[in-house]
Amino acid sequence: MFVQWKNELNLGNALIDTQHRMLMMLCRKLDIAIKSNESAQAIQRVMLEVRKFVEFHFVSEQNLMHEIGYPEVEAHSKIHTGLLIDLNVQFSKIHHKTEFPEDFLFELNDWLLGHLMHEDMKLAQYVNSASVRPIGEHLYEQFHLANENGQR
Repeated sequence: MFVQWKNELNLGNALIDTQHRMLMMLCRKLDIAIKSNESAQAIQRVMLEVRKFVEFHFVSEQNLMHEIGYPEVEAHSKIHTGLLIDLNVQFSKIHHKTEFPEDFLFELNDWLLGHLMHEDMKLAQYVNSASVRPIGEHLYEQFHLANENGQR
């Protein structure tokens, strides 16, 4: 399975890292659906789930950038928009059977790894040193601690 979370992808920000892990988990789910020869409809439903989570993550990440006054918010947001356009085009092509779900997964995985290591790394470094703190920044850490301690 080529879609995997690696510890070196951690950026040191609980909010961003949690969402990136979730996105990778959904990519793995899509990879499993493809490799286990699920129906075209099942694969497309998982693809929709992935795409919707990408949209959510981008909105969440862009909110974070605005909250802390990240100076590259516009450029970073344009990169997000570009991926969403590409994914929507690929989703349509797969729906019309002119491309394969593997193409969608490959492009997303390739883009995600590159984006994480470059653009999101810059963002995480800025977040960690920003004087203005994100709204509720400790909520994700508290969530993880509660889950580790068996709390809900």
